[in-house]
Amino acid sequence: MRGFLIQQNSIKKKLWNGKKDKILEKIRDGEKRLRLNPKSKEVLREIKFHQAQYAKLINQEVEWKIKQMRQRSFESANKCGKLLAWQLKKRQKMNFITNLEVEGESIQKPEEIRKCFQRYFKKLFTQGPQAETEINQFIKSNGLQKLPQDKQTTLNYRITQQEIESAIQNMQLGKSPGPDGLTSKYYKVLKDHLIQPLMEVCNQIMEGKGAPESWKEAFITLIPKLESEKTQLKNYRPISLLNVDYKIFADIMASRFKKVLNEVIHKDQAGFLPGRHLSDNTRNIIDVLELLQTNMNTKAVLIFIDAEKAFDNISWKFMKRNLEGMGVGRAFQNGIEAIYSEQKAKLIVNNVVTEEFKIEKGTRQGCPLSPLLFISVLEVLLNLIRKDQLVEGIQVGRKQYKLKAFADDLVLTLQEPEPSTKRVLELIYEFGRVAGFKLNKQKTKVLAKNLTPSEIDGFQKETELNVVKKVKYLGVNLSGKNLNLFKDNYEKCWSEIKKDLEIWSRLKLSLLGRIAAVKMNVLPKMLFLFQTLQIVDRVECFGKWQKDITKFVWQGKKPRIKLKILTDAKERGGFALPDLRLYYEAASFCWMKDWFLLENTDVLDLEGFNNAFGWHAYLWYDKVKVHKLFKNHIVRKALFIVWTKYKDLLENKTPRWLSPMEAKASKLLNMEGGWAKYCEIIEKVGDNWRLQSLEKIKDKVRDWLHYAQIQETF
Repeated sequence: MRGFLIQQNSIKKKLWNGKKDKILEKIRDGEKRLRLNPKSKEVLREIKFHQAQYAKLINQEVEWKIKQMRQRSFESANKCGKLLAWQLKKRQKMNFITNLEVEGESIQKPEEIRKCFQRYFKKLFTQGPQAETEINQFIKSNGLQKLPQDKQTTLNYRITQQEIESAIQNMQLGKSPGPDGLTSKYYKVLKDHLIQPLMEVCNQIMEGKGAPESWKEAFITLIPKLESEKTQLKNYRPISLLNVDYKIFADIMASRFKKVLNEVIHKDQAGFLPGRHLSDNTRNIIDVLELLQTNMNTKAVLIFIDAEKAFDNISWKFMKRNLEGMGVGRAFQNGIEAIYSEQKAKLIVNNVVTEEFKIEKGTRQGCPLSPLLFISVLEVLLNLIRKDQLVEGIQVGRKQYKLKAFADDLVLTLQEPEPSTKRVLELIYEFGRVAGFKLNKQKTKVLAKNLTPSEIDGFQKETELNVVKKVKYLGVNLSGKNLNLFKDNYEKCWSEIKKDLEIWSRLKLSLLGRIAAVKMNVLPKMLFLFQTLQIVDRVECFGKWQKDITKFVWQGKKPRIKLKILTDAKERGGFALPDLRLYYEAASFCWMKDWFLLENTDVLDLEGFNNAFGWHAYLWYDKVKVHKLFKNHIVRKALFIVWTKYKDLLENKTPRWLSPMEAKASKLLNMEGGWAKYCEIIEKVGDNWRLQSLEKIKDKVRDWLHYAQIQETF
């Protein structure tokens, strides 16, 4: 039906254009005749008649366009899409830069503003003198491990037609094009004609031939950082608008590099790699704060590192030597060399393009390869910190928890605050000299735990770092006490949502439109908190939140449909209004997965630092009744509330596919992985199953008592 309407509209447009052209031709012909005979009343009447016809045709066209517009509005008003998003969008001022402060002077002239930006970024992207021998020596001593042969092969085989096709398919529509002006839609439409030439160019680059000249060019658009002063040059993020053919090649390189880096980069780095999540970092920090709250004698600091223009300062020489040290292979190195040997850019300031300047360092923000190259460089520093004995992390048994990173958002969790922090600053300085990584001490923030005011003052003087009461990390507001987490995040977020709901209630939206608005703008904000902060232990808040949503959906009037039907799936006759509690509980099970599978021992050791029994003993054998301190932990308590609600619906005993042994083992501070499953400890005798003898499974159990406990349960 929609295809028919589009076809009909196209035919109408052609007919109108044809009629308009004919009428315009008659008007021009009449005007010529009138110039030859100015007094002819007949010709004048003819011209006026054709002009009236033309005006009528224009009116008809306008009416049709209004009708079309109303039709689109009718079709899209109640759906999650661009039209609804535009209606709900907060009206912001245009990113037009009218004022800059440079060296205490206020700059307001457009031309001067452009020159200031150009000078600043030209200086930023200019590489100073570097000692190659020093870089080589540093990489030799501290570089990443060599890749095995099979990983090298993954990076270096010839680029295939399927890879080009997949990269084109993955391109998002509506993105700004590069300097050549060709959009991703152009490549999608002409995909069949472009795959072969693109494949030839890409493979030539992998063989060592240079990249096309157009790949060296870029437009840089400036995005102001949120919650920062827009009059400061340093508060603008340079995003490179690159040609789509370049991005296709970079996307293929990035897809290959991801497969390799997932095993090379330590799991402490959660950014840009498959299977790693931002919530791993926030969970680690909350667990560390809980441990320090219990162990009051442990003095510690949490340092939230801020790097100065981290992506834009990385040294090309260091990056290439690091890849060479990893043994990425000749073809992959050729690809990187082609991209990072010569680059040029023009800034777009207030919709005006500046003069071209050279780029000599940094990874292009906007390139698919950029974040992967950055984390491979940063991993050298993270390895240095992990290995250094003078940097003392939070101790749990024989394990130390020193750091977590999400790209350049690095947080250090250190005991022995002064000596450990001083050593970290030395390591950052040593790494920064060769790699181009610069610490911004003014923006680096510290949360102190179990330190006296005099100790905090001493720490600040010795390290020149600021100790603060609150800090925002990866979109989550953190403080020294986890008790403030709900108020600083959930309550703050909901108060903002309530304001939005009041504004949206003035819009002329239907019931379905209001439900779509909740799906588009309320659910994502709350879902982010559900996934990063599993701390809700007061279920009343869900009722309050749902009440506010219901009030918005029904415009303050009495509900005419039960909430159960509103929140039910459309397939069952519901309206699919998001049930926030259900989403929260689903996110809880994602966190609880570590308790079930017993594989992520780092999380289990830190989160269960004072557990008296095994995790499965709490989940399936009611040991919470014996060890009541288990719920004296902000994460464990919140997750256990969800578990008790669903336990009987799911499994009321240890499932067969999990290990039955951990629940009966004596609790150790550090967990051992590889618990034996049922199939590994039982045997069939005739028609019956029984536990194998102690002799057969002695390497799988701790002692005779552990064996006896398992036998009794079995």
